Amino acid sequence: MKRFSILLAIAAIVTANTCVVASAEGIPDEIVKELDYLVGKWESEGNVGDKRQVWGFTCRWARTESKEKICLIGEFSYKTGDETKSGVTLIGWNAAKGCIEDRGFDALGGNATLLWKVESPTKWIGEISLVEKGETLNSVAELIKTNDSECVMKDKDKNGNVSKIVFRKVKQERKKKAKE
Repeated sequence: MKRFSILLAIAAIVTANTCVVASAEGIPDEIVKELDYLVGKWESEGNVGDKRQVWGFTCRWARTESKEKICLIGEFSYKTGDETKSGVTLIGWNAAKGCIEDRGFDALGGNATLLWKVESPTKWIGEISLVEKGETLNSVAELIKTNDSECVMKDKDKNGNVSKIVFRKVKQERKKKAKE
């Protein structure tokens, strides 16, 4: 079974239409730290049901004019079996629900909402609602940070289908200035 939601995880996995800031005080510091983990370029691989899935995902902060962090903006592309999808995702703090809200939209009209509760510095638990081709699929996910540059997302839908995706941060080489 296809899963648009896996990317987002980080994943990273995202908030749509608006990125919700916690309050007049801003996003809680511990949430900013959690979201900072996702910034950068990620690659992933894993299985969605009986199909192989490969991802590419890049995430950065959107900021106010005064440089305050608002939400993460991500771009993704993934291939499940023979099908390739790409899209955008937004990840931000939802103060009303007290969770990280992750929303993604693909170029074919699919979308997903992930609501993440931070259980510990290494574990998030999430509820996923995926809409694809007019159907809604709900599942429960777990995101485990194994180190500073790797995390594993597992989810299980109501039909018992299990997915496991490993995300690895790609090291960025800094450009060296040419010597004159």
